[in-house]
Amino acid sequence: MSDPDSGDLLLVAARDAAAFQRILARWRRPVYALFERTREPSGALEATKQVFMRLYETAASYAPEMPFGVWLYRIAAQKLESEPARVPASITTTRLAESAAARTALFRSFVAALPPRDRAAFLLARFAGAPHEMAARAMGISELDFKQHVVAAMSSLRSQLEPISKEVSEFGPVDRLFTPESAPEPSTELDSRILAELQ
Repeated sequence: MSDPDSGDLLLVAARDAAAFQRILARWRRPVYALFERTREPSGALEATKQVFMRLYETAASYAPEMPFGVWLYRIAAQKLESEPARVPASITTTRLAESAAARTALFRSFVAALPPRDRAAFLLARFAGAPHEMAARAMGISELDFKQHVVAAMSSLRSQLEPISKEVSEFGPVDRLFTPESAPEPSTELDSRILAELQ
């Protein structure tokens, strides 16, 4: 089998712990990035843990003709889309100019306020770095519909962020906020928390 992830997931179905750890090592960062853009780090770790636990629980129903990335991102997208849009934060420009944490919190709140399907598409495309075809299949929509959701999300975020970025120069170019590099690595405790759940 040419796809090591698919092969490992078949082994996970047989409860192979080493195969699960390999999947976790390869996919922890893109999955964490999906949730870190809408939550504080502890909440993002918990959501990431839930996705990998669901992957483990459903491994026996995996069909190898489906690409592994579609399978994993389907689980993540379902979690993202199940959460209603939240009310965006209101933070003064003075506080935003003084605090990187406040700027991060504002960006997270704007992403969390997007309509669920726009949010899921935006996060899959911009932070998980999923190819559009794969992400569209994971969400169960056409690639054209997927692209329209990404465009709608980016348009909404730009309209909210650009006026603020003109007043708060620390934000820098708005498009810089839409890059995978702006999401950090997950804490090293992620693996131990997931593996502890499997005991």
